[in-house]
Amino acid sequence: MRVINCSCSVGIGNYAFNYGTATNARAEIGDAAGNKQGSYTITDIDGRARRVDYVADAAGFRASVKTNEPGTALSAPASAAIASPYAPPVAPVVPAVAAAPALAAAPFLAAPGISSYSTVIGHGAALGLPLGAGLLAPGIAKTLVW
Repeated sequence: MRVINCSCSVGIGNYAFNYGTATNARAEIGDAAGNKQGSYTITDIDGRARRVDYVADAAGFRASVKTNEPGTALSAPASAAIASPYAPPVAPVVPAVAAAPALAAAPFLAAPGISSYSTVIGHGAALGLPLGAGLLAPGIAKTLVW
């Protein structure tokens, strides 16, 4: 790596440095209170370029990005302003759809079973008579037991 410019200085808690090459550069200064300010640049052979300027102090870390890299857009994620010639992504339009009503099955009510296999009506169970009661009608002779 060929260094084009480099200067370093150190004081009581203070510092500053910078360097640059044909494809990238970086510079930063800092003080005894821990504040920092700097920048870096990157340039690729295909023409993509990025410059980031940043500040770190008691208010937090803030960055400003200038780039022509594909896939970037003018935005400000995480308080970092990004300047890009590309349009920001467009959120897809999703039509509002009402929720389908909840359907519940009707309660299942089973009728009591016929308790005799030899007659149509068995011992009164289907008629709601007490168990063991019979039916007395013309043609049907079953005893009623009370």
